[in-house]
Amino acid sequence: MHRVLEGIIRNDRVASAYLFVGPPDSNKKEDAEEFADRLGAKKIDKIILEPRGASFKIDQVREIQQTVRYGPAAGRYLCVIIERSDEMTDEAAAAFLKTLEEPPAGVVFILLVAREDRIPSTIVSRCQKIIFGEKEKAWQPDPELAPFYQKISLTRGQKISELFGLSMELEKEKERIEALLYDLAFYAKEELKNLKLVRVLLDAIKNLKKKANLKLALDVACLKMSEI
Repeated sequence: MHRVLEGIIRNDRVASAYLFVGPPDSNKKEDAEEFADRLGAKKIDKIILEPRGASFKIDQVREIQQTVRYGPAAGRYLCVIIERSDEMTDEAAAAFLKTLEEPPAGVVFILLVAREDRIPSTIVSRCQKIIFGEKEKAWQPDPELAPFYQKISLTRGQKISELFGLSMELEKEKERIEALLYDLAFYAKEELKNLKLVRVLLDAIKNLKKKANLKLALDVACLKMSEI
């Protein structure tokens, strides 16, 4: 969960409204739901809404107002997570602003938006803003690098001539050698589960960053691979 939300929970300083800003593939919805759970909102007091159709209209905002007017039903907080909040009509936004100006006790609004500039500044000013980046993408093997994956998985106990052959092949990729070695390190970690091999590859990158001779750094790395 976002470190700012962790701090809010730890210090028990909960605001009445939050604006989670980030691209569609960010973790903002997942973090909003986890935040509600960590605040202790019971299932009946956790409401997730999205526009009916192309935009949030005033009738849907009025329904929200009716739902929250008495506060939480079962716990300390009633959490209302509103997806695509930046798609409110002007009329709906004006009505929703009145609720933010006089929020019911124990109600926490979490507005999820992709673009802050599409929501009225009067609403933004009444929310604590938290910025989300794109989700970190999991590493995936590159089919083009399959020959390298296979070769580093078979280096143990190989002859010196074979190891130097691998070093020469890696050296040919000097224009992208650091990126290639990082990818091979991920392969060693995720697919081979070989942390010693990961360390050898990362040490090679470290040496190259220190301006070590490319051929020598790769020769040493390949020789060490055979000892793992």
